[in-house]
Amino acid sequence: MKVVLDTNVVISGMLTPAGTPGIIVDLWADGKIEVVVSQAVVMEYMGVLLRPKFAKVGTVEERQQLLEGFINLTNTILVSPDMEINAVTADRSDNRFLECARAGETNCLISGDDHLLALGEYEGIPIITPG
Repeated sequence: MKVVLDTNVVISGMLTPAGTPGIIVDLWADGKIEVVVSQAVVMEYMGVLLRPKFAKVGTVEERQQLLEGFINLTNTILVSPDMEINAVTADRSDNRFLECARAGETNCLISGDDHLLALGEYEGIPIITPG
């Protein structure tokens, strides 16, 4: 299964390994799902994970290495979206996940973001919660 993971799922999964996002991150780490990312998505993951409030995950260097480890997994697919999407107007940065999902021809986009979830789907790609 190919999926796009919204930043909130990745960060929640790293902070709370016992929760549903943690299970999803474990599936990624164990090679049981393929996670599609774009450069914009990776930059957002990194920007959020390196915020001081997430220091409990480790030092800046440790957090950067942790994320780089996930990005370098063989089941992580890097895509380059060729189309700008403006389906989410309330928070335009959310569109990067739609662009990534479309470019990667994914089975779904997993998110806890209300703006994305309100769409329900985009071009036949379901947008679902981690649960």
